[in-house]
Amino acid sequence: MQGLVWRLKALDPEASEGLKVIAYFDALVDGHASAHILLKGAAVLSGCPAGYAVDGNTLRVDASGTKTVPGAPGAWPGHDFGDGGRVWIERSGRAFANDEMILERVAIALGISFDRTSPVAATRRAVATVIDRTAPLDRRMDAAAMLHLDRDTAYRVVAVPAATVLPGPSAVIYTEVGPVRAAVCRPADARPESRSGVGLAMLPGALERSWDSALLALRLTGPQNPRLLADDLGSLLVFAELADSSAFETPDLTALKGLLRAQPKALVLLEAIAATNSLRAAADEVGLHHSTVQSRTAEYSQTIGFDILTATGRVRLSLVLTLFRLSATTLGQ
Repeated sequence: MQGLVWRLKALDPEASEGLKVIAYFDALVDGHASAHILLKGAAVLSGCPAGYAVDGNTLRVDASGTKTVPGAPGAWPGHDFGDGGRVWIERSGRAFANDEMILERVAIALGISFDRTSPVAATRRAVATVIDRTAPLDRRMDAAAMLHLDRDTAYRVVAVPAATVLPGPSAVIYTEVGPVRAAVCRPADARPESRSGVGLAMLPGALERSWDSALLALRLTGPQNPRLLADDLGSLLVFAELADSSAFETPDLTALKGLLRAQPKALVLLEAIAATNSLRAAADEVGLHHSTVQSRTAEYSQTIGFDILTATGRVRLSLVLTLFRLSATTLGQ
């Protein structure tokens, strides 16, 4: 690293300084430097006060690295780290050449430091482990013990969008549909008010199954049903699990996607029709006149290729809407 720095120095001084920043923080991480030392390094390198906030705790140092009054990220240049942490430097005016590099490297270093030492980080790892089907059973049971879960009591996993704050221990899990926050709760406590999927009640040794069902439930939420309990999906849960692993796209789903590309707002009405027992109830649900809903229903039926008002058509509509939710590449869709 040192030789590379000197070779680059004559060609690009800024690149040389950037490599020095990387080497500096790498050395601190290798030496298990404390969060204060890491923040002090960022302040001294940038020549201005720096601070971080994570898990309700803040630390701020002046340009010399001395602890000072607490601060807040505000609008200062900053970088996120860990699960909800943020580090910043209090640079007024134009940014210096290596500010971004300093912020990136101190953020990485702080993330590693807190992951090593923070009890909160250890709890997050336990949540992630207890729902990980690839982890050996003994490791999952050790994680359950760390979370003080009773071996003979059933719990539910709650899945919410990553930015949602949940009471108690939780972990952000990176899934095929993006980051999702997961928490393990007693059944009576598994009632978040925000958009959520609540998994099946399982003993600690089988919480990976609760997590799978919670994630499926979250993916099936929408404007009409922002909170779903996996139990309420009934046989649809089995259908969703099988459909999720299939690479085949049904003609109904292809037709629905075509309709929604042309008319994105049709989704709200279709979901209302699937969830209610009459067009009048669907009209009330979406705030449209009954005659408008009637004409749009006929149009949608023709485009999709089946009558969505017959008994069979309603079943097909419910199933294809489920497939559409599962086909979304992110939870934002």
